Amino acid sequence: MTDFPQTPPYVPRLDKTCYLVVCRDGADSAEPRATHLKGHLDHVEKYWTRYVTAGPIREPGGEALVGSVFLVLADDLEDAKALMSGDPYITSGMYETITYNEFSNSVGQYVGGKIWESAEAIAHRAAGGPTNDLSKGVDA
Repeated sequence: MTDFPQTPPYVPRLDKTCYLVVCRDGADSAEPRATHLKGHLDHVEKYWTRYVTAGPIREPGGEALVGSVFLVLADDLEDAKALMSGDPYITSGMYETITYNEFSNSVGQYVGGKIWESAEAIAHRAAGGPTNDLSKGVDA
């Protein structure tokens, strides 16, 4: 684990507005998650600098994915929606609900890249599989 100072250092505000985009899956999301995984990952990798962070969500203690959360940097709400509209998870209709809220990044850590090596390494998660797939040597 990284050692952090007891008091967080000052950092400047982000230049762009950040939007919290919360997407909740529809009833039958496992198939579209698996089908559109590669396109979804291609999209977020292409625009990775527009995301403060993003990832799937589960119910507390659950294994099944129930949606996704994105912190998106954009000029305005229309720009955030335009970015999201290129994601196959959005265009496939997989999400039952999508909400947009402005978000202030005030304190904490953020991801500086991606946590997966390839779509194949996390395909089991997109299909609703277990968090730990030790047979493939991954923890996604």
